[in-house]
Amino acid sequence: MQRDIPLQGARNVRDLGGLHSRTGRTLRTHRFVRADSLEALHAIDVIQLLDYGVRMDIDLRGQRERRQWGDALSRVAEIQYAPISLLDGLDQHLDNVPASLGTLYVDVLRYCRHGFLAIFRQILSQPEGCVLFHCSAGKDRTGMVAALLLNLAGVPDEDIIADYTRSATNLHLALAQFGEQNAPELRHLLGAEPEHMVMFLDHLRRHYDGAVGYLTLIGLDPSEIGSLRASMFD
Repeated sequence: MQRDIPLQGARNVRDLGGLHSRTGRTLRTHRFVRADSLEALHAIDVIQLLDYGVRMDIDLRGQRERRQWGDALSRVAEIQYAPISLLDGLDQHLDNVPASLGTLYVDVLRYCRHGFLAIFRQILSQPEGCVLFHCSAGKDRTGMVAALLLNLAGVPDEDIIADYTRSATNLHLALAQFGEQNAPELRHLLGAEPEHMVMFLDHLRRHYDGAVGYLTLIGLDPSEIGSLRASMFD
């Protein structure tokens, strides 16, 4: 099925629904949407997302990003806007530029637990409506949240990885431009190659016993985790 949601003002928007769990269950559509930055949405895009059912917008960007770029959905009365800076405080734990995106993702799992907990608390507060979550490119912070949700739902690793790498296809022109604009020592962090999500999922499994173990560790109780997982299926 077509999971991408074509918009005029954003390039990397898609529904997590339509993917299948290992037991063959199909994730429901209109439940979770992942996206890139939303500051350039056209009026027709906002109407389309409202018609799609979006009722919560979780903005994973930092305060400076939000202040500089804004978010078109933050001004829509029908949508609850929830700004949560997932990476807040991460720089205090990093002495150098991460060797790879996969290394960065592992560090985020370790050091940004409060951010992940706040995100999943917001998701739990919207048990039925469509929740959209996004960052700037929609591949790193957004990709980690999507991977946790899909792992929780029992989606096979190869499908989670394929969903992650879809961002490289959707953003190929923008990523090429970012590569030219950024310092050479940061360019290795601009892609969405499969090995980075492989590292994330492997670390999640080996060190936290998967999404269930991680969500339990950061503060969700079994009933909350069960309710969240159930909400992903019809």
